[in-house]
Amino acid sequence: MQCRHKWLQGWRLAEACLVLISVALWLPGTGVAATPADVGMASAIRVQRVQLYASATTRARLTARGMDANESVRTWDLFLRKYRIPFQTVQTVEQLEKLQPGVLLLPSTQALSEREKQAIIDFRGKGGAVLSTWMTGVRNESGEWRGYDFMESALDVKVVGTNEGEKEDTFLILHGDNPVLHDLPAGLRVWLEYAQGWYPLRMLGGQTAANLMDWSRSASSGKASSTIVFDERRQSSGRLSRSVVLGYPEPLWRSADPKALEAIAHNALMWLLRQPDAFVSTWPHPYASALMVAVGAIDVMVDADLLFAKALEEAGLRATYYLLSDSAPKSAKILKQIQSKGHEVDHHGDRFEGFKDQAAVTQGKRLETMVAEMKEAGFNLPTSAGFRAPMDSYDATTERLLQERGVGHFLGFMGTGDARLPYFSQSAGVVNTARPMVFLPRTQSPPEDLIDAEPEVGMKTFLAELDLVDKMAGLSIVSVPGQSMLSKEQLAEFFDSLKARRGRVWVTTATQVADWWRERARVSARLESAAVGIQLKVTVTGSGPLGQPVSVWVNLPESGALLRLVTPGGIGKVPRITSVDNWRSAVVLEGMAPGEYVWGVYFDQPPVSAGR
Repeated sequence: MQCRHKWLQGWRLAEACLVLISVALWLPGTGVAATPADVGMASAIRVQRVQLYASATTRARLTARGMDANESVRTWDLFLRKYRIPFQTVQTVEQLEKLQPGVLLLPSTQALSEREKQAIIDFRGKGGAVLSTWMTGVRNESGEWRGYDFMESALDVKVVGTNEGEKEDTFLILHGDNPVLHDLPAGLRVWLEYAQGWYPLRMLGGQTAANLMDWSRSASSGKASSTIVFDERRQSSGRLSRSVVLGYPEPLWRSADPKALEAIAHNALMWLLRQPDAFVSTWPHPYASALMVAVGAIDVMVDADLLFAKALEEAGLRATYYLLSDSAPKSAKILKQIQSKGHEVDHHGDRFEGFKDQAAVTQGKRLETMVAEMKEAGFNLPTSAGFRAPMDSYDATTERLLQERGVGHFLGFMGTGDARLPYFSQSAGVVNTARPMVFLPRTQSPPEDLIDAEPEVGMKTFLAELDLVDKMAGLSIVSVPGQSMLSKEQLAEFFDSLKARRGRVWVTTATQVADWWRERARVSARLESAAVGIQLKVTVTGSGPLGQPVSVWVNLPESGALLRLVTPGGIGKVPRITSVDNWRSAVVLEGMAPGEYVWGVYFDQPPVSAGR
């Protein structure tokens, strides 16, 4: 089957059978080691079985309404068999009550008896994990509506609504580098059908892995949009219990991209099964997201532009200025002052006219004119300088011509990418494996556009979108004109927000983002089961050591577990290891030369206070 998203073509488990790592460590969820303390937590994890619950109460309700009572259970049965995940189907409340800790899968179990509900609560109390989809326990055995209280008390989510009546909000927008979702990129759109009676949920909860939004990913500061929620809590028994709630029902799998939904389900189950995994983080260590300011210098630059640049500098920021070459001579004095402060200058075309649908020879001549005029104005930009098309008007020909000329990055519109991340441009017939052109998609509205459309709430919406992209581990591209139309108060709010993000967000320029994307592509990482336990294998390609620190994030089998790496035979260096959060650690690769590296992996017992 042809994959709809270029991102999913490389999903590493989509066509492979799952091999669970299977040497016992400790009793997951209890914090109790199953091996002697001097050995540490050996290099592998106990395999737990998934318990697929086919509720007779839910089946009876669906049958009475003339619906397919087995569809949701069947969907998961096929999925678990496809990926060879150990499971068994549980069909009675008596079996449910006897379950030992593992993962309990509740596929759209809309109707539950009080006895079933109590069995689920007791299962979590033992340290068991739960994966629940859509509505759980919202009706009793008589079919009477009981609301979402059980989901809040048992699953740690508060349901605040659905997308009923909101036909545009039919996209799952995924978080990248997430404990329960890391094999798919930040901000990826996954379309869900708007089907009557099967409306996805809007929820509040501990942690979010996906939001329910429209195609443009428009955020609202006052609208809950989380639709995949996860968390871990310490039970009264002292044991830790994880939960993941997927807010959409199985019937929507029929028309959605199957590989995307399978990737989501797989990642979630692996986290619940406490299976460790390793992946290259999206951004340089120690950052979790990135932000760049793109200034469209359409008009001739004047002294007022210096004030904006200075305000950026005072906030510790440097912007990327895209300049039209026909205004370069008159803008040169001001822009060179701005450039001397560390701001970046790139191309915005020869004149304020789109490139789309123009003949290749016409576009080529315009690009040559652009470069020549910039040189005449005293801007000796490198061949790899970036490009942004006027009015975002470009086509495949524009992209191909830029690649042929060795342009380093292309700043484009949100419609060109499925995710909120850079990607390598791949025009037909153009190959540049040494230095591929990086496409930077603008995926959020500029502040001026939002203020103009909604004066009272525009800035709040803009800041809410920045917050969301940050949480998604995506790239925020803040596009502003050379002479901002924001008020003094709005500019102050804007700069204060950028300042506040500097600790977590990598605030940088377009060229640095593009260079990083090429650097990151040199590194791959994976965990493998070996005769002696688990091994972390890292491969660095290219010619020369890594110029920026690349992190490999490792999902931990137990909250707060201490990751430890051991070199074969005790020879060689071990990379620095830092904590990302309670569920993950980062292996920081600094200055690594090309080659393959292997380390034994150990998870030492977490402190007693770890987890919630």
